[in-house]
Amino acid sequence: MYQSVLANALDQPDLTFEATTTPFPVFHAFKLREQAAQSFDFAFMVAIGLALIPCVMVSYILQEREGQLKHMQLISGMSLFGYWAANLLADIVKAYVPIGFILLLSWASGVWYTDTWVLFVLFPWAVVPFSYTTSFLFSSDTAA
Repeated sequence: MYQSVLANALDQPDLTFEATTTPFPVFHAFKLREQAAQSFDFAFMVAIGLALIPCVMVSYILQEREGQLKHMQLISGMSLFGYWAANLLADIVKAYVPIGFILLLSWASGVWYTDTWVLFVLFPWAVVPFSYTTSFLFSSDTAA
């Protein structure tokens, strides 16, 4: 019977078919899971990027200590406060470069979470002094 209907349909050139499809709506729970997965990916990638900032600072401080560069600057007449203040300020400014890229790329890609920019702005003021104080626990760059 199916073949006879198909044969009759093929004989009629003015026969048209119209199909309308609509997808099922996405459940709210699936949307929440997708947002949670995106926020986890964002937090993981940003955490890896921000973890490299203190590593670079501690490495530079310990290389200066091993090469006694601070000692040479102090002998040349630089004050101890000036040395540490200049290094601290320079490292804080250098920490804002990757943070600026993170904020810019977050905004450009549409992955912007409310008030996270405050944490990014305050991060260098917390991590730089912490890195400086913990650098005294290590004697070499490779151990840190």
